[in-house]
Amino acid sequence: SKALTAKETSAIRDAGLAILLCWEMEANAIRQGAERGATDGQRAKQCAEELGVPAGTCIFFACDYNIPYGDLQTAEKYLKAAQTELGGKYVAGMYGPQKLMAFLSERNICRHLWQCVAWSSFFHDSVSVRQYEWQGGANAKALASKVGFDVDLDDCADMAAAGLWMPDAAKPWYADAMAWAEAQGLIKDGRPNDPVTRAELATVLYRIYGPSDDKKDSGLLS
Repeated sequence: SKALTAKETSAIRDAGLAILLCWEMEANAIRQGAERGATDGQRAKQCAEELGVPAGTCIFFACDYNIPYGDLQTAEKYLKAAQTELGGKYVAGMYGPQKLMAFLSERNICRHLWQCVAWSSFFHDSVSVRQYEWQGGANAKALASKVGFDVDLDDCADMAAAGLWMPDAAKPWYADAMAWAEAQGLIKDGRPNDPVTRAELATVLYRIYGPSDDKKDSGLLS
C-alpha cells in the first residue's frame, strides 16, 4: 500500500515538488546482509526505472529498528550489495538511527544519509536529511489534518545534493516564441540570449513582409 505509483509520481512532479525515494519491505531486512541487499537493490532499480527516475538519484534503503552494534557490519554488507545491483545508475543511501549514521559516515561507507528521529539522542553532523518529527508529533498531526493522510516532517538543506528526484526545470518564458520562430524559418541555431543587430532584425522583418520570391534561406537569422 506504500508503493509509489506512476500516477502519484506524476501528481507530485506536476506540483513542482521533489521526491525522496525510500526502499523498505521489512523494518530489519538489513539483518540478512549482502544476499538481501542484492535482492533489494535489484528490485529497487527495477521499480525506479519503471517510474522513470533519472540516473544519479539516490534510493535510501531503510533500517527501521533500533539496530544493535552487532548488526552494523551486516548493514554495511547489505548496503554495498544494494549499491552494486544499482549498477552505477542510482546511488544507494541509508535511512536509520543515529548509531548507524555515525558508523557509515565515519568509515566513508555512505554519504547519502537520512537519519530518523527514533532511537537517536542527537543528529549526526554528516546526515543530509533529518526526520525531526514523526506522525505522532503535534506539527505532523496538524499537517495531516489538512492533507488527509499521515506525514512525517523532515529537514534537508540541499535536496539536489542529497540525491532527491528534483522537479524538471521550468520552461523559459521565451520557449514558445523561439519554437514558433524556428518552425516558421525566421531564425535558426537557437541562441535565445544573443543580441540582435539592426541588419538581422531587418532580415527577419523582410522575411515576414517582403516579396515572397526574395525569401531565401540566406535571410534566416543565424
